[in-house]
Amino acid sequence: MSQDTSKKSNTIKPIIRKLIRFMWLALFGAVAFAILFFVSLSFSDLPETTELENPTFEYSTKIYTSDNVELGRYFSKNRDWVEPQEMNPHLVNALVATEDERFFRHNGIDYKGTLRAVAYRGKKGGASTITQQLAKLLFHERATKFLPRVLQKFKEWIIAIRIEKRYTKEEIIAMYLNKFDYLNDSNGVAAASKTYFGKDQARLKVEEAAVLVGMLKNPYYYNPINFPESAKIRREVVLKQMVRNDFLSEQEYDELRQTSLDMSNFARQEDSKGLAPYFRSELTKWLKNVLKEEENRKPDGSVYNIYTDGLKIYTTIDSKYQQYAEQAVSKNIKEVQSRYNTVWAGKDPWTYKADDDQKKIRTESLNKLIRQTKLFQSIKDKYMSKIFASIKADVPGVKLRDVDVYRMLNQDKKNTYLNTLLSKKYITKSQLNDYLAVMKLDDFNDLKREWKKMEKQVKKSFSTKKSIKVYDYKTGGFTTKTMTPLDSIKFHRQHMQSGMLAVEPATGYVKAWVGGINHEVFQYDHISSNRQVGSTFKPFVYSTAIFMNGISPCWEVDDIQYSIPANDPNFGLMKKWEPANANNKFSGKPMTLYQGLKESKNSVSVYLMKELGNVEPVRNLAANMGIPKEKIPAFPSIALGTPELSLYDMTSAYASFANKGLYNKPVFVTRIENKDGQVIYSAVPEQSKALPEDYNYVMVSMLRKAGEFIQPKFSVEMGGKTGTTNDYVDGWFMGITPNLVVGTWVGGEDPWIRFRTLQNGQGGVMARPAFIHFIQSLENDASSGFDRNARFPVPESMDVEINCDVYNNIKKSYEEDDIDEDLFDDIDMDNF
Repeated sequence: MSQDTSKKSNTIKPIIRKLIRFMWLALFGAVAFAILFFVSLSFSDLPETTELENPTFEYSTKIYTSDNVELGRYFSKNRDWVEPQEMNPHLVNALVATEDERFFRHNGIDYKGTLRAVAYRGKKGGASTITQQLAKLLFHERATKFLPRVLQKFKEWIIAIRIEKRYTKEEIIAMYLNKFDYLNDSNGVAAASKTYFGKDQARLKVEEAAVLVGMLKNPYYYNPINFPESAKIRREVVLKQMVRNDFLSEQEYDELRQTSLDMSNFARQEDSKGLAPYFRSELTKWLKNVLKEEENRKPDGSVYNIYTDGLKIYTTIDSKYQQYAEQAVSKNIKEVQSRYNTVWAGKDPWTYKADDDQKKIRTESLNKLIRQTKLFQSIKDKYMSKIFASIKADVPGVKLRDVDVYRMLNQDKKNTYLNTLLSKKYITKSQLNDYLAVMKLDDFNDLKREWKKMEKQVKKSFSTKKSIKVYDYKTGGFTTKTMTPLDSIKFHRQHMQSGMLAVEPATGYVKAWVGGINHEVFQYDHISSNRQVGSTFKPFVYSTAIFMNGISPCWEVDDIQYSIPANDPNFGLMKKWEPANANNKFSGKPMTLYQGLKESKNSVSVYLMKELGNVEPVRNLAANMGIPKEKIPAFPSIALGTPELSLYDMTSAYASFANKGLYNKPVFVTRIENKDGQVIYSAVPEQSKALPEDYNYVMVSMLRKAGEFIQPKFSVEMGGKTGTTNDYVDGWFMGITPNLVVGTWVGGEDPWIRFRTLQNGQGGVMARPAFIHFIQSLENDASSGFDRNARFPVPESMDVEINCDVYNNIKKSYEEDDIDEDLFDDIDMDNF
């Protein structure tokens, strides 16, 4: 038996020796492979760590005015660099305690943490050190697939080790916090501190520092603005880690965890300051579109990035014109707002003389504004975030907007509600299925309960008085008032708005662009918004009639009520149309076209439309002057100013009158250069003939007479036309001079934010003063470049007589010669 054992032992030993030899070879092979693998990776295309020490910020794009003043910049990183010695210690302590407890004891890779992460599959914490996270930020594109991500992870290890050899621990922390993107245009902790808490990072409290460090895990889901409850929970985790690492005591932790999340000083770094903020905002949208065009791309076919490629944008805006235009709008709106506040003192526009339907419309408008507030979003997040997350886990892809919730709640009350929406194509079949799937869940009962609680809390919160920072129209700044959040919404909504656009008629160059009264508070641009234009449209009707029928502005029309019958084949109306004058009165007396335009008599406009016999000639002329034809309804009511057009449309069209009947498409950018000075875009003038010069001058003379009563008188020749819409919702003034055309609009955001009488609500009172202030400023400043002595050029010959004395004398001489009246009509006397 011993011999058998000895034989077996002799047989096994060689096998063991081979196995041990194989294991050693495998070990050495693995080590050699690892060394070769990491060596080869180290020589691969790795991001340079020098970018951390000397960051290569992208080139900013600069915007210039026509007089070479820098108007603004576009840049990708709103960042202030913080040196290591300047970093707030609360940030450092919170970061180390939460993200990398052994940071000061490892060389860039935490092997213990790595083994723990592998053993527990990341359930007890990740393995990435602060240095590795910094290394990760050097990769501009993060791999998403498994194998490339693993390869990138190994590269991060190599970079982390290089970083540790090159920089101190304090420098690594500073570089990481400086490079992290906290969203809301806040790159780096300094910008984030100013954005989220309104203070320098050095002044951050412990609990505030904990919020920013908590965001490092995920700046979207732990964002204190979008998800305050989630951010608060994450803050508590950070504070607890600081206790664990002896940066805080238990007592301090207990006090801090109960501190409310105060985000009252949140202010995104909007580009609302400086000159022409509305223009710069619209310019951004225009640039993104124009740079996509094939001829404006880079040589490799890619699109220029306005935030990184260092372009130079040369605009037509004149800095002095812009400054005076903004001041003119501000001065005028103060006067308008003061009158508005007086008129509406003690009255509520949301209920004043409103029937049930109107009250419903106005209430829903308010509710929509409420749902857009940060206060509503925070309340909604508190009550609904968890239940929404649970529902989305069971019904992936379902939308849970307010409108979706209300649809399901209505379906719960009436089981045919959703099918009705489907039949009317308000929702899709897929949406219907998602709604029904949600309603079958147990969570739906929780949703109904929490939604009811949320609505109750919203009602309470928005009706509770507190100190609120509101806009002060008198100073253009802010003041603090005690009011409810709902009242603050109404307060801001009751501010009258305004827009002004100034165009050089000979070139179409936009010289000034004022889209509103304060871009920081009211960001909607009124240059491109469509509003009913009122009597400012009438010159297009007059011009068409004068040109097509060859009539003189001295021609007289009886001020009586004219009508267009139903079923007239030229107009196609379903019922008779016979509008009244603005004051509902007719003098019955004859008046010239001059007088009819000056006094905005509807009777004369209707008469001219009837004489034209069709609306198409008017629509065509307006289209030739740059107004999109599809915006002009094919109804005779356009003669009274029913089209809804923009200041951009109207100002460019009126510029044709000041430019001998030639239309120039507006231009606000003359050229764009890349960072090397090469021109990549150059504006190409687009000009077309709208009216013959002599007939156009007839309208110039009429606009001049319409503007004769403007006081004080200007040195420059000018003309203009006011416009007032139904119920005094909109006030317009279109002013022309030989070298500048200015359109001005004033009105409320809602149709019930308006004046109640013609005395206060007419365009001559609401809008015209802004034009006067603007031109006065230009004339009083000799350095503005505005030609105060400019005169409208008179054509060498005229087919139409515009001097009514001459016209009447000729007419009288024919009458004295007893010429047959029919013959008088046949020779088209009005051409004299």
